[in-house]
Amino acid sequence: KAAAVPAFDDSATRPITSFTRRAVELDERVYDDSFQAVHRDGSVWTALKDADLADEQALYSKLGAKTAVGMPFKDIATSDSIVLQDGVPTDPAKLRTVSRLMTAGVGVVVKADALRETPLEGAIALVDAGDASPVPGARATALRLVGTESDADLAAAAKSGAALCVVDVSAELSRTHAARRVFHILKANDAPFPVIVRLGYDAQTARAPNNGPLRKDLFILRMGMDGGSLLVDGLGDGVLVDAPFDVDFLRTASFGLLQGSRMRNVKTEFVSCPSCGRTLFDLQEVTAQISERTGHLPGVTIAIMGCIVNGPGEMADADFG
Repeated sequence: KAAAVPAFDDSATRPITSFTRRAVELDERVYDDSFQAVHRDGSVWTALKDADLADEQALYSKLGAKTAVGMPFKDIATSDSIVLQDGVPTDPAKLRTVSRLMTAGVGVVVKADALRETPLEGAIALVDAGDASPVPGARATALRLVGTESDADLAAAAKSGAALCVVDVSAELSRTHAARRVFHILKANDAPFPVIVRLGYDAQTARAPNNGPLRKDLFILRMGMDGGSLLVDGLGDGVLVDAPFDVDFLRTASFGLLQGSRMRNVKTEFVSCPSCGRTLFDLQEVTAQISERTGHLPGVTIAIMGCIVNGPGEMADADFG
């Protein structure tokens, strides 16, 4: 799969001796005081199927939104945008749910063809590269790039005037190699828009290596390898994780990926050593107890170490240890 990606040299746009995140501009069409489809520290987009819209209040909770008299509003770890995979709902109750999320400032992203068939005022149209047809009622466009585009097409995409971009690498290519090439060309052509990295998996590809079991903990490792390798290099301004798991789990895992990549902090950060023969207490049990009591403190780093040999140094950057 890596061999299928055209050769490129990103040494000029991604120097190995220094870390710089790609400079972006937040377009007022998708980011203002009352509506924020993206977040300046890193965005979480959540894919929804039509069935996910059936239980309104449960959906608000799964998206991390708080409610007042049944109406949702954003909290510190609410999904910034939702992607309607099955198009605009026709059921009035489901459409009302989508409308209320938009009123709360959550972005609603729909494929352009679906919006042309069933317009939704204020939605963000997801358009493929080269699609210049108008989308009725769309407040902005998000350009979808799959990694097979030519260098010239990617250079043109950088100047397209889109408010956003979604890098959705084709399954025929190496996700990491193809995404790095896309980011290289976008950066070389001064693309101003934020880029969301889509990490899409089905029931087979979400499994552990060697066709292992479909487990959440192993999936998080796979997601971290695929997405974290880009985010820690400053490539990507958010993630859209689409996999056969519950909406709430995918949202919290996405925020965990951003926090682990040192982008957006929404929960307490715990640092712990793996323990060794010098540890004279049950480190895992104590860490779990501390986590349970202090997990509600976003922005705070707590270190739990097993001994005095390495502990003080490893706790140096923590707020408490």
